[in-house]
Amino acid sequence: MDERDAIAARVVQNARTLSVDPEGTSPEQAVGPWTLEVYPTLRCNLACLFCDTTDRHRPPQNELDAGRWAAIVDEAAGIGARRIMVLGGGEPLLATATPTIFERAKARGMLGFLTTNGTRLGRFAPLLADIGWDEVHVSIDGATAATHDRLRGQAGALRQSVRGLCSLRQRAPTMRLGLHTVVTRENVDELVAIVDLAASLGCQRVEFDHLIAYRPEQVALALSPADRARLPAVIASVTAVADALGIVTTAASLASVRGVSAPAAPSTMGGLAGAPCLKAWHHLVIQADGRVSPCCVLAGEGAVVDDVDVASAFASDPFLQKVRAGMLAGTPLARCRECSENILVHERAIRDRLPAVDPA
Repeated sequence: MDERDAIAARVVQNARTLSVDPEGTSPEQAVGPWTLEVYPTLRCNLACLFCDTTDRHRPPQNELDAGRWAAIVDEAAGIGARRIMVLGGGEPLLATATPTIFERAKARGMLGFLTTNGTRLGRFAPLLADIGWDEVHVSIDGATAATHDRLRGQAGALRQSVRGLCSLRQRAPTMRLGLHTVVTRENVDELVAIVDLAASLGCQRVEFDHLIAYRPEQVALALSPADRARLPAVIASVTAVADALGIVTTAASLASVRGVSAPAAPSTMGGLAGAPCLKAWHHLVIQADGRVSPCCVLAGEGAVVDDVDVASAFASDPFLQKVRAGMLAGTPLARCRECSENILVHERAIRDRLPAVDPA
């Protein structure tokens, strides 16, 4: 079974047991999320010009310790979580709890995915190789040091990240590797070269994503009207080069704007089949302070898993239930307009599989 088929089956299974009434579901009734996405820290060692995490250079704020993270992984695995995504509101390899998360997740048989800025990847390469970690994505925002280091706010950042990837490739030749690039006016002319760089580093995938611009310094990096006008030609060039090199990319998603959109024919589709996004039934995000949400866009608005266990949070948290109710009604929250097309492509693929896994 394709993983998206399995996730669709999990969505259907959870929809049968997870009431949208906050008082209507007990933890014992629910199967857990397919994916656990964790943010061990909001701290970061870089100062990216486009970053929207304002806490990245502050001291740790109520970060869960390694023991609680280990218990969270155990709880999630115990209710059916099959994979873990270790990401950063900051840089996850700065958190002292991260090695524990890696080791416990693999000990519980979960597929492991890491996204990192790569500057500390070299020192973690032995551990990741030894435990059989599955996939690592490194954020690269320029094919040249001049571009990447300027956007990342630190001289030598590209060199450190490339060295880390090379170290990991040497120690774990079969591990899947990828790059992640936020597209700005500073790097739009380097996207093809970034794909070339990915191929040279042994990567199988490059994810391109739109910039989210709130502050003036972020708005200043947004694509100009002229950049947007030639974006289709850039996408075509990236796609052609990637296809020739055997690299999978999300370049096509750059043609879309950010944000949740309803299915093509919502008036003829009800329930899950008409929900703009299904993450609340198969995905659980836990922030550095333990707060839960169904996705990274809506992060930090749910219960704290220091107060309740993972099963209770997933089954009964009022915020998650509010999100589910809104999706079933076709009225996602306003912040869902910030969602990445890369995420929505995945969600649409899951939604398309619902009839196959639940013919009734």
